[in-house]
Amino acid sequence: MLPSDRKAMETNGKHWQAEMPFLAVVKAPSLISADLAARLSDLGALRLAVQESGHDDYEIADSVGISHGYMSKVLKGTAGLYGKRLVKFMRQTNNLAPLQWLAEQMGCDVVQRDSRSAEVAALKARLQELERAA
Repeated sequence: MLPSDRKAMETNGKHWQAEMPFLAVVKAPSLISADLAARLSDLGALRLAVQESGHDDYEIADSVGISHGYMSKVLKGTAGLYGKRLVKFMRQTNNLAPLQWLAEQMGCDVVQRDSRSAEVAALKARLQELERAA
């Protein structure tokens, strides 16, 4: 590439590479209504999570670290996701439907933490600490 070529690109504003966003807003995991959680089956909750994720089941399987065949068995009900794999599944789909189904079976509700209120409480505690020190 000649120096004149670089200058031409700088002056005419043509960039061949798009900017790559490294920071983005991360949505909170999706919750379903309590009524829907009561009507869904365990498989229905898993399938709903995959459908609403915008990814297909193979992409989710890859991100969770299981084979496509095993994911197929999970969604048919002949295999299951438990513990850390289930948590990873919910994180990858960004959906809490499986957790809500489990909570419904035990007569509980799922409530998401408000991260802002926790941060405000921590900042207030820090401010009080600094005021006492001054």
